[in-house]
Amino acid sequence: MSDRPSVVDITNDLPESNQAERDDFSLGQRLRQPRTLISFGLAIAIIIFVVRGLDIDIATTWQYMRSADLWLLGLGLVVFYLTFPLRALRWRMLLTNAGVPLQAGRSSWASLPALIEYIYLSWFANCIVPAKLGDAYRGYLLKHNGNVSFSATFGTIFAERLLDMIGLFSLLVLSGYLTFGAHMPEGTQIVFGFGALLVVIIISGLAGMRWLGPQIRWFIPRRLHRVYGNFEQSALRSFAPAILPRLFAFTGAIWLLEGFRLWFVIQSLHHTGLDLNLAAIIFIALASSLLTALPITPAGLGVVEGTITVVLTLFGIATSLGGAVTLLDRLINFWSIVVFGFILYLFSPRK
Repeated sequence: MSDRPSVVDITNDLPESNQAERDDFSLGQRLRQPRTLISFGLAIAIIIFVVRGLDIDIATTWQYMRSADLWLLGLGLVVFYLTFPLRALRWRMLLTNAGVPLQAGRSSWASLPALIEYIYLSWFANCIVPAKLGDAYRGYLLKHNGNVSFSATFGTIFAERLLDMIGLFSLLVLSGYLTFGAHMPEGTQIVFGFGALLVVIIISGLAGMRWLGPQIRWFIPRRLHRVYGNFEQSALRSFAPAILPRLFAFTGAIWLLEGFRLWFVIQSLHHTGLDLNLAAIIFIALASSLLTALPITPAGLGVVEGTITVVLTLFGIATSLGGAVTLLDRLINFWSIVVFGFILYLFSPRK
């Protein structure tokens, strides 16, 4: 007889069996931890190394940034923030399909605005602490506000990450092929290799849960079997065939909007002579998003700026202009989240 819990039990985990379900998730405490301070120090060191290594003229870069069209940058900001409602709708589909009971009502803890808030706060957490702890924070927020299982919720977040990696990597390969043809420049091979590795790891994890569940349980302490069972069932049930087309449609739309965010940033500097086709822009934007998965610095800080500036040089763009593009784009997809996320964190009753 199997010891796997049924879906109806997902709100009744043993809280004492999981640290995230037992304690408050304090972002302030994690921000003060040595590894967080070290990760920011590493990010600063990487940025200094890139500026010196690429011989970026900071004054020239600043002049380019000051000359950017603010209206077009604003449109880039709007396009970027349109992805959050789409992410929330997709997450609600995953939660419903996994059997997580969601309370109805516009003012409930499971309303679309509430789910958007959880996602945004988790992105804020990812921007200020390393190791993608924002994902765990999102699971905590749903448990804290809706008293639902952390492990089952985290299973849907794992499923969401798999969708993102498949969608991102597929569009990255397609845009890379349209841009470079069959022979990718040497500098892009690291990006493709990293993306392929992440896809293989996540798909292998899902396949392992599907086919090697009993063997995995053999290595897990018995007191954690129920927690793992909820996580496993939630992750696997998220991918019901009936909703896969909609899930992939939402995922594709999200990553295309990420590409158009950078398109507006580049258009804001069009007066400088900067001209890239849409496929190349989408490739660069997706490469930037892929590198935020690196857990060594918050949201890939430093690593993203350096790599994307280097990728832009492959298109013949001067390093100072490439640095301006990168920094303007990061104002939208990193620093705006730090600023607005901090304000939301201060006043949110759901944190």
